[in-house]
Amino acid sequence: MIKRLKLERLIFLICLIICLLTLVISGLDAEAMQTEIEELQYQNSRQAAQLRDKDYQIEILEIILKNQEQDASEPLLYEPEYIGEFEITYYTAGPESTGKTPDHPAYGITRSGTVVEEGRTIATDWDVLPPGTKVYIDGIGERIVEDTGGAIVDKCIDVYVERLEDIPSIGRHKADVWLIERR
Repeated sequence: MIKRLKLERLIFLICLIICLLTLVISGLDAEAMQTEIEELQYQNSRQAAQLRDKDYQIEILEIILKNQEQDASEPLLYEPEYIGEFEITYYTAGPESTGKTPDHPAYGITRSGTVVEEGRTIATDWDVLPPGTKVYIDGIGERIVEDTGGAIVDKCIDVYVERLEDIPSIGRHKADVWLIERR
């Protein structure tokens, strides 16, 4: 009778261990799938932003073509002003760029008081491009001046990206810039 109880306990413990292992493995699989889903959602949002930028490039070209076809006696519909070639760099809200950690009260807050947003926020020298100015950066798209930085002087634009891995492989480079709206 005692041997039978020990055998039943052993079988019960083995079944319990198998169930726990199954739950742990399922949990790990679910966590990996959640991480993969989040990465796919992030990539999807980046692709959507790139498509919006391409649509904007097409819109600018269409406006320029309409302006060229327009009678010279009529005022121009709209044409962005070319303001030159700028040095383009990239930054994040993290300590590698700003020295602030996520628990810092000003983490992710620009000098103008907005929350940084990929696809919108850039930092410039406010003597060159003041806050609120909208520009079009060739190869990057439309952005709004919302921030400054210690190393951002003269014709330099620091483009906000959410993660370091998202900085283009070209890194620091030059790009043509057009003024869309000055504040």
